[in-house]
Amino acid sequence: MRRIEESGSSVPVDSKRELPEGVPTDRQRLSAKMLFEKGFGYKSVAAMLGLSPHTVRDWNRNYKRGVFHVKRSANQYRYPEESKQFVRDLRRQGLSWREISEHTGINVTTCRNWVQTKSDKELKA
Repeated sequence: MRRIEESGSSVPVDSKRELPEGVPTDRQRLSAKMLFEKGFGYKSVAAMLGLSPHTVRDWNRNYKRGVFHVKRSANQYRYPEESKQFVRDLRRQGLSWREISEHTGINVTTCRNWVQTKSDKELKA
């Protein structure tokens, strides 16, 4: 593997992913579950918790089917922008997609999408 030089980004990829703004917390999900158990409808629960009725409706449907989970799924977490920029910087240094993936632990397709999405945005501007 080629030597990876210090890129323009000062933060290498961190496996810690973050929740985007506005994603309901585990506490809100737990509260919703407890209110469903007490017989409250989704509109009432949404109003009490300050959430979208559409979100709580979906939770209620899952609860009734027995597949509602209080803990959020992993696909709701996102990598920080610093991680994406680090991948772009590695690609600019000439590393292959496989080398970037091995170095960062991020799937090759995800790395490609980050680089391509940024390039597409720059072309449109």
